[in-house]
Amino acid sequence: MRIKHPLACLVLTGLLAACGEPSAPVEPLRLGVIVDSSGTSASLGISGRNGVQLAIEQHNARGGIQGRPIEMLAHDDGSDPQRARQAAKLLIDSQVDAVLGPMTSVIAEALAEPFTEANILLMGITPLSPLLAGKDDMFFRTLSHQNLDARDIATHLHKRLGINRVSLLVEQSNAIFTAPWAASFTQYFAGLGGHVVEQVDFRRSPEVQYAELSHAALKPGAPAVIIVSSALDTAMLASHLRQQQPDLVLATPAWAAADALLEMGGQSVEGLVTSQVFNLNDERPVFNTFRSQYQARFSQDVDTAAVTGYNATQVLLQAINARRPDEHLKQTLLRIRRFEGLQQPIVFDDFGDNNNRNYLRVVRHGRFIEP
Repeated sequence: MRIKHPLACLVLTGLLAACGEPSAPVEPLRLGVIVDSSGTSASLGISGRNGVQLAIEQHNARGGIQGRPIEMLAHDDGSDPQRARQAAKLLIDSQVDAVLGPMTSVIAEALAEPFTEANILLMGITPLSPLLAGKDDMFFRTLSHQNLDARDIATHLHKRLGINRVSLLVEQSNAIFTAPWAASFTQYFAGLGGHVVEQVDFRRSPEVQYAELSHAALKPGAPAVIIVSSALDTAMLASHLRQQQPDLVLATPAWAAADALLEMGGQSVEGLVTSQVFNLNDERPVFNTFRSQYQARFSQDVDTAAVTGYNATQVLLQAINARRPDEHLKQTLLRIRRFEGLQQPIVFDDFGDNNNRNYLRVVRHGRFIEP
């Protein structure tokens, strides 16, 4: 068949060109994720990564960011700073747009410098150390570094329970967090008239003897012991402490207040005083919707790490979407400053730090509830 009409020829030529020259694929937006998914903080890391993943999947379902699909490049730091730095190098070499993580302050300390040198923004998920604050670097975070849980726990023990003598068990592998936290608690408690009668420092290792640590903390005869460590250590120590003194009052920072603590600690952590950075009993639609979506996706309830991972990712993606031409992501975050979290506003200061409230909690019948 011979086509003579000029317009028809043009249309046919265009169709042939379209078939022969497919459009170039859209470059994805690459977000690195570094969390502990196999080490001592794995329960925290997996929940945090789940929160990140849910936020990314929801954005991709809506078309990504400005038509670009979001790709998650996840790495396990194993709670090991050297392994975390190796993961950082891989992500830097991959030219990721930004990175989410880690979960602990000791790993954040190891990652802040390499990502700052690479000019890549690192949005922390749950690192809380005040020693990471006030620095003009590429490390941002959505949680407060002011150890408000130390203040709240000290106040609850002294004013509500009438306790004026405590012992501390302080894990040193994450000393950038645990040492300042213990110092803050001691200061708050002393200001109320309380006294820390013993501080037992230890470092996590396969040889650590929880029974001996517990005995040392109980030796001065204080009616309460504060365990400044991860959920795993807290559960193990609580078991030994309660075996030796069943009526002992226990407390721990928000760092350990994860579902893993309840699962591993069982009856040993009943009555334990702690704090969380979100309100599990929030009935507002925005939180209930997130909670239902998280439960449907991962078959488990939300916790601090999941909420914080989701918030951190939402903030990061909103900033990427609002970034102006030739504007660094750090400049965008500091230009906007205020972002809406699931339960509280997130407002960055000049150094990428935020303040938020904590919620005092007590373990009752295997749940974190209001005291």
